[in-house]
Amino acid sequence: MTLTLALTVVPAVVLGAVCILVHRQIAALRQRLATTRNWTPELTLDRYRPMFRLLADDDIRFLRSQPGATPALVKRLRRQRYQVFRGYLRSLENDFHLAVETLLMVALDSQRERRDLLRALIVSRAKFSTGVLRVRCRLFLYRWNIGQEPLAQLVNLFEGLQLELLTLEPAPGYARV
Repeated sequence: MTLTLALTVVPAVVLGAVCILVHRQIAALRQRLATTRNWTPELTLDRYRPMFRLLADDDIRFLRSQPGATPALVKRLRRQRYQVFRGYLRSLENDFHLAVETLLMVALDSQRERRDLLRALIVSRAKFSTGVLRVRCRLFLYRWNIGQEPLAQLVNLFEGLQLELLTLEPAPGYARV
């Protein structure tokens, strides 16, 4: 009798705990989005355009051609550009994740089923994470003038997510993004 009771109670308690955790996660996500629902006006791809030029070899080649250019100066320029690029990449990651969370909330609050959007978000998130990893590896090598970064792929993924976000109708209570 106690074994049957334990087999009934334990799964019920676990299921209840999981439901509470999921509810708390959704509530926390709604709270974060409520405080940042007006972030999209500043969400433009133009703010990431300098990333393409930051790691281009044109400026390094120009610097090397100038009289008085030393390897230390070139190394310092590479290091500075590396640091600026990392800042842009962090900002791109933050904007991407915020857009994913916003679209997730729109899907959760939607009156119709949005499995297509949820699948697309999962795929986009996986591709973006893989792309960020590739860019970080290439960025590490950039400091020693090895390879180029695959940045265009990340920006294209972000642009697709941004377009999806701008075409969706938010649920009542959310500002039009």
